Order: sequence, then structure tokens, then C-alpha cells
Amino acid sequence: MDKETKHAQSATLREQIEELTALVLVEYTGLTVAESEDLRGKFREAGCTYRVYKNSIIRYAVAGTSHEPITPLLKGVSGLAYNADDPGAPARVAREYAKGNNKLRLKGAVVEGEVLAGDNAGKLADMPGPREIKAKLLMLFKTPATRMVQVMQAAPRDFLRVLNAKKKKDDEAA
Repeated sequence: MDKETKHAQSATLREQIEELTALVLVEYTGLTVAESEDLRGKFREAGCTYRVYKNSIIRYAVAGTSHEPITPLLKGVSGLAYNADDPGAPARVAREYAKGNNKLRLKGAVVEGEVLAGDNAGKLADMPGPREIKAKLLMLFKTPATRMVQVMQAAPRDFLRVLNAKKKKDDEAA
């Protein structure tokens, strides 16, 4: 591959990753073609972009960006995965796939300029996705309103119980 092609690829990659908050690097040594296709499919299902690049292309693409601290991890074979909407999705996919296939290894990740190498990259996989965060936020908004309705219903409900108990007592006395 000539220098012009490398620089063109790194410029394209830079445009794609510049605004992202997280990148994940995986090592895929020994994966068969079928396993690689399966892995790519799993990344696609999760809405992630996954590609294999030469380390020099990734190095040029991250130079001068918040992702530059990942450069020391660019040794051996590297697959780059990312998701613009859910930074933790690529790490979750890689971790799940690695459980069933020991040929794949999560090399590391960079999150807003902080490198998570090796097993620490699993922390990114533990991060909740945007759906989970939105659900938790909605529950926080919903809880006070639900409690207020319960409190407002308590007085009439309790008053009705008192009246029913009085009626039952009067019926038993008669």
C-alpha cells in the first residue's frame, strides 16, 4: 500500500472518529474467515462500525485528536470498533464474543482521551447504553408524580374504608 492510499484512508477514518467519545481496539489473531464474518455480523447487529486497519493508518488518524492516547496499544493485529450513539456497545460485543472464542481479545479502549487497556476496557462494556440511561431517567421523572397520586388517593380511600367498617359494624349490630 502506497503512502497516498494510507494518508487517504487515515484522513477518511479521522473524519469518522473525530467526534466520537470512545474507540475500542480488538486483537483477532487466529480467527477463521467464518469467525471473522460472524464477529462483523455481531458488531453490525449492535449498530457498531468495525474494520481492520493497518496500525499506521489508525496512528495517523488519531494523531492530534482526543483518541491519540490509544497509540501505544497499536501493536500486532488491530481491529477498530466504534458506535456513535452507544460508546459501550463495541466493548460489550467484543467481550461477549471473546467469551465464546479465545482467539479474540479486547486490547483496550480510549474514552474521552483516557485509555482503558486490557481488562480495564471491560469497564466500558459495563457502562449502560443510551436506552438504559433514558429508561432510568424516565423512572426518576415518573416516581414523584406516582407518589403524589398515591398520596392524593390515600385520604379518600382511607375514608371509604372507615365508612365501610362503620357500615359493617352497624349491620352486625342490627
